[in-house]
Amino acid sequence: MNFLRSIPLLILNAIGALAKFAWNTLSLVLVLSLAATIPVVQFASLGYMLECSARIANRQPIRTCFPGIALAGHIVRCGLWILLTWLPIWFITDLGYSSELIQPGSSRALNLRIAARILAILWVLWVVWAILRGGRWFHFLWPQPIRFAKALFSRAFWLNAENRWWNFLEQLHLWRLIRLGFKASLGAGIWLVIPALLILVALNAAPEVRTDQQGGLALLGLLGAILMAWVIQYLPTLQTHMARNDLLARQGSDNPQSTKQRLGGVLDRSAARKAFRRTPLRYALANILFLALALPLYLLRIEEIPPQLWFLLSIFFVVLMFPAKLLIGWALRCSLAKSDDAHWTLRWIAWVPLLAAIAIYVGFLYLGKFALWEGGAILLFQHAFLPPVPFYLR
Repeated sequence: MNFLRSIPLLILNAIGALAKFAWNTLSLVLVLSLAATIPVVQFASLGYMLECSARIANRQPIRTCFPGIALAGHIVRCGLWILLTWLPIWFITDLGYSSELIQPGSSRALNLRIAARILAILWVLWVVWAILRGGRWFHFLWPQPIRFAKALFSRAFWLNAENRWWNFLEQLHLWRLIRLGFKASLGAGIWLVIPALLILVALNAAPEVRTDQQGGLALLGLLGAILMAWVIQYLPTLQTHMARNDLLARQGSDNPQSTKQRLGGVLDRSAARKAFRRTPLRYALANILFLALALPLYLLRIEEIPPQLWFLLSIFFVVLMFPAKLLIGWALRCSLAKSDDAHWTLRWIAWVPLLAAIAIYVGFLYLGKFALWEGGAILLFQHAFLPPVPFYLR
């Protein structure tokens, strides 16, 4: 009977846990999308995705593979309450603007504008005070003015506020994630620059070359396409491999030599080849899904949009590319669990569909040169390996 009585409580706890997980996940997507639209900070968005992928590859418990997800939920929750508390001030400001349009220079319009400015100053104090108290929902509803007046003249309050601020920045690990994302982007650029240049030279020079010389350009373009396909079959895994090396270095790896490689291992092609040999089917599946999730996003790059709307498109980029990075981490995790290579027949069976998927992806890159706003730069600025933002050139 006690068990039957506890069933409703268990159901309520499960619903609450599910709702909390959904909110934190949505908040994480929003935070990563916003970060991806801010110059320099956008590398932190890519760095966080690779950090999660590396933790999965390192066989860590799933609950530790998404650091800071609860903090993201708290940030978005505070942002929502800040927006809600601003609405009355926005309403009064709009009334003052409307009054000025209807009756320019009227005392009513002047009074409304003055009231809006005074309330805006008080709102700033209210919001900062609510955040310093913990940023919970009830902190935004009642400011506790007496406690606020006492706290202003308290040295302990200001010391506590400073500690809270630095603890918040420390929890973000912003600099480390920016560095990780930048190294991954730089490594991707090193891998992609030669194939991209070969393809661009072949495509751009074709209209200006005589007919009898077109064959040489065709061979040059074919060489660039082959090199591009060769790079793409390794690069997703190498970025996660680099992030895992960074993770091992922070944890004090037993094999420090494995973490001291060029650009953290993003240029170590043998790591990707080893992963493919050990688990070819899972490696191929993860990479095929990775490319399949990247392809629809090229449609969102056909025409340039105002930078103010990049955030909305970045949400789609994060929603698709984040799982793609996690799939690569899963494939690398499976390969690290094995010490022997798979049979050569499995490798060939896996390599054929992987090569077909890569060929389709490279074909889209060729089409992107003519259809996308960035033109030929799309061959180098591929969102599959860069921060999840719609455009890289203005």
